[in-house]
Amino acid sequence: MSEERVLRNHWSVVASGTVRIAVVMAFVLVFILQTNGILYPETFAALYGTAVGTSLIVRIIIWKKTLYYFLEDEIIVRKTTIFRSETRIRYERLASVNVERDFVCRLLGATKLSFNLNSSVNAASAEAFIVLKTVEAEKLREEMEPLIFGRPAATEEEEAESLVEVTLPDIILHSFIGMPTPQFGFGLVMLAYSVLSLALGGGISIIAALLFILDFFLPAISSFFRLYGYRITRSGDTVSVSSGFFSTRNDSFLLSKVNFVKIREPLICRLAGKAILEVEVVGTADGKGVPLLCPLKSKAVAMDLFRTLLPEFECSGETLKQPGSALAGISVRISAVIAVSYAALAVAAAYYSDYIIWICVAAAGIAALCTIWAILTYKVREFACDSDIALIVAGSCDRVSNYILLDKIQFADVRAGPLERRFGTARCRLSLLSTAGASTVLSGVFPAEKLEAVSSEVLKRIEDGRYDFRRFQ
Repeated sequence: MSEERVLRNHWSVVASGTVRIAVVMAFVLVFILQTNGILYPETFAALYGTAVGTSLIVRIIIWKKTLYYFLEDEIIVRKTTIFRSETRIRYERLASVNVERDFVCRLLGATKLSFNLNSSVNAASAEAFIVLKTVEAEKLREEMEPLIFGRPAATEEEEAESLVEVTLPDIILHSFIGMPTPQFGFGLVMLAYSVLSLALGGGISIIAALLFILDFFLPAISSFFRLYGYRITRSGDTVSVSSGFFSTRNDSFLLSKVNFVKIREPLICRLAGKAILEVEVVGTADGKGVPLLCPLKSKAVAMDLFRTLLPEFECSGETLKQPGSALAGISVRISAVIAVSYAALAVAAAYYSDYIIWICVAAAGIAALCTIWAILTYKVREFACDSDIALIVAGSCDRVSNYILLDKIQFADVRAGPLERRFGTARCRLSLLSTAGASTVLSGVFPAEKLEAVSSEVLKRIEDGRYDFRRFQ
């Protein structure tokens, strides 16, 4: 950036925040006043006006007192309200730049730019953001991209074609069956219970219907509108992912900032031969889930994109299945779950003897589900490691393949319980930097010496100089 620029947020940041507060306060006040039986229009108007007016005044003050300085090599965010603060961010330390336009921003012709560091301190939210007129925001981003990503902003010709063709049916399938299997199953059970209750003449179950809406329907609809119009493009070593219906979002990040790669296969998707490709890049999730490289598509398509964009994350090591001794630990845990469940059912049978048939059905169902879970837990989990990558396949109903660069591991913890020590096996817990901050990936049960080789290799890479932090900056 050739010269210092001093900017202030577009006034739409005040409007957007005030609209959100106005909507939330309307629901809160209606609930409180109805609960106390004093929902008078005058009372509501007075409280509502006071709350929204106060919020508006506070936001205007913050807006006026917040300035952004874009210097040659860093951004300075200076706030001079009651508490003064100054945030300094160097361009080369940024992991990603996100472009967001919510409904209010689109209505008022504004765009929000978010700047994210690859740091666990503030992983789930941006270190800084600025809201400008769309034309000004695009110009600023064009000026900053060479400083952040080391190359000019991509032209329209470069961004014309998406690396993966994502159709409307793909987005619908991803939104409704790409969620975790427990969430999907619980939603369907609540829906079935509501329909059955209505069919038997007992009226619809309000609680079951509400749980279905909150746990299944609303997340699915939210995912659909968030991923609508999904496109992924590449310019040099920078990947850009854009999508959105009401609110649009564009995430740009360097491939070198990827912490690890996930191939997620929920049970129904796995049976249909489909998978979801995700990457962990701090700052790109924004509390809405790991950024996607490929929504629900055939596994072959997801793997092709994986090998094209991130070939360095492929693992060439021998893939290990869990040994037969792993069943011992799984069986102990399953037996404990069944024992506790049966004890609760026995108490229920003593008090509700009229429902003994249903209690027996529940007992049989618990035993069947636990057995299926044990089999899947044993068969799904795998482990592999070469000189650069550790592959940990975790899950039971849902299969998650984690491809982890050894240089991205913060620490490895290998533990063995009494049964595992007897058979010379152990579990490995890897600590990594994710979109939610520090997170862990837990392996299944494998030979202890194979898992201990991971931490040994990490230390060797540091000692002999093969680990170079500059590759990720």
